[in-house]
Amino acid sequence: MKRALRIFGSIVGVLLLGAVLFFLWASSGRLPAEDLAQTRTYAPAPDSTAPDTLTVTTYNIGYLSGLRNNEPVVRPDSLFFANMDQAVRFFRTTNPDIVGFQEIDFGGARVADVHQLDTLATRLGYPTAAQAVNWDERYLPFPYGRPAVNFGSTLSGQAVLSRFPIRRHVRNVLPRPPQWFVRDAFYLDRLAQAAVVDFGGHPLAIINVHLEAFHVGTRKEQARLVNDLYRRLADSDVPTLLIGDFNSRLRRADAASKDETMQLLLDGTDLRSAVADAPKDTARATYPANAPTQRIDYIFYPPRFFSPTDAQRWCGTPNPPSDHCAVTASLRLTPSVDEWPPHEPLPSLKIDPDE
Repeated sequence: MKRALRIFGSIVGVLLLGAVLFFLWASSGRLPAEDLAQTRTYAPAPDSTAPDTLTVTTYNIGYLSGLRNNEPVVRPDSLFFANMDQAVRFFRTTNPDIVGFQEIDFGGARVADVHQLDTLATRLGYPTAAQAVNWDERYLPFPYGRPAVNFGSTLSGQAVLSRFPIRRHVRNVLPRPPQWFVRDAFYLDRLAQAAVVDFGGHPLAIINVHLEAFHVGTRKEQARLVNDLYRRLADSDVPTLLIGDFNSRLRRADAASKDETMQLLLDGTDLRSAVADAPKDTARATYPANAPTQRIDYIFYPPRFFSPTDAQRWCGTPNPPSDHCAVTASLRLTPSVDEWPPHEPLPSLKIDPDE
């Protein structure tokens, strides 16, 4: 009996040790810290000449997995290739000068080892991009189920694709929600990616965000920090666009809601949405892409420097390449870039959650 118990205990011990070692290995990243933020070049130095009108797109592409990105299903490689082709056709039609991506993959098992940012940049002829990683896992056991539906090796994040030279780039990791340690180990970091491009010899800052989706208190804290960063840039007369997936709706001041994310985000700023408010939120909704009911993706601009001339939503129906719709805005420069303030010195682009 004692021998059987020892054998049983040894087996349990080996299994537990194996589980711990697998957990530590799976949740460890492959990239060194210095490679989590990169500026990538695809062509010779781009022209910094500023156009009269700037076209900007924000798009959570959901790693081009369509509407079933978090469902426990097997996704054939052909799905990603078809969705990539559809996304390329969209961008060729709108031809934006700057694109802010969320949930874009930089290789990895779940996207057939395709570096989606590099692929889009080269196929569309963009000269440069800023890449910020927020999910680097050797093996991601999600969606839960049999191994065939797990994401496996994952390298994902946010990116700014630009036709103008990128002069500075900072990856700001926002606070995490309180959660179980296993979930925390595989958590998708929420970022405020900050990039400064050379726009006609002047700086143009882009803050590309992807805020917390589920924990309202954490999302509000993240909004305060992004607000601080924007106001720091605005106080230094740096024209700044705030774009991304905010996971929150822009409600009227008298709307009954416990989610004050957008109010905290815009408090004390001059920012305006490039997409005009509609009588019904669904008229400008961006999620889910097949039948949008929630408006959570935005382009905010400072009216001191820009005036919107056009804005549009693209969802890619009937077969959306993502569960989000893309938002594109054309912003006329007011005044011309020659009248913008000089760009040196620039304030810090870093967010310090402990301040």
